[in-house]
Amino acid sequence: MMHLTYDNTTSVALWMRVCKGRGFAVLRGMLLFAMLASLPLSAAHARDIAAEGRDVFDKYWETVVTVRAVVGMSIGGSERESEQEANATLLTNDGLAVLALSAIDPMQMGRRLRSDMNDLSSRVVSLRVILADGTEERAEVVLRDEDLDLVFIRLVDPPDTPLRHVVFDKVGSPEMLDEVVCILQYGRVARRAHAAFIERIEMIVERPRRFYAIGDHRARDMVCSPVFTLAGEFVGIGVMRLITGASDPGFDDMMVIIVPAAQIEELLEQIPPRD
Repeated sequence: MMHLTYDNTTSVALWMRVCKGRGFAVLRGMLLFAMLASLPLSAAHARDIAAEGRDVFDKYWETVVTVRAVVGMSIGGSERESEQEANATLLTNDGLAVLALSAIDPMQMGRRLRSDMNDLSSRVVSLRVILADGTEERAEVVLRDEDLDLVFIRLVDPPDTPLRHVVFDKVGSPEMLDEVVCILQYGRVARRAHAAFIERIEMIVERPRRFYAIGDHRARDMVCSPVFTLAGEFVGIGVMRLITGASDPGFDDMMVIIVPAAQIEELLEQIPPRD
């Protein structure tokens, strides 16, 4: 007795070839119907995912701002200044935000990568935050964590209107291959438009501290960007993780990861209150 399976397109195609004869016309029709019937379900699933992703984007896109930093870098006794731009995620309504430390202080990454680069130093000369409405406000660094590659900044002057921000009431804890939404803001070339993409969690590391990772093809876009579940729960932000003290560092010594929101929330307790 023949047992039919049509779990995927390959098995359906195989049985279609077997059922060439006239006597199998009805069977062929049943197989074709089963294959076509699955297509609307897949399309509906894709529409549901897109709709959920749009809901998350609509709710949180204003929480992603751009930070413009002027960094002074000292190499061999001489110093020069450069301007860096990166995304940051607002954590409170008065302008506290978090981003990857390496995005505004690249020298600290160089020092951690190579043990022979201790003569490098850097300092943040000035910080400005470009809010969702296009206004620019002065900001200052209030806390650094080099191990997690995080830096917390805060607007010098509280805004007149409370800012939209992510919440920690219920943080997201995605599982392997769960879909997540990443929100980012492009620079001047794209008129500072906000964007989003949906990817799957491809790796979860538990020790010594949990972190997540997605595919390398979107890793660059994820640095400094917040990540959410499709239910709108804050998962964390993208940062750089690297092996420290290597004598000959390579690409395998670093990767982009998602620092969980719970670890970010723990650091909030160390931030001094406003004067």
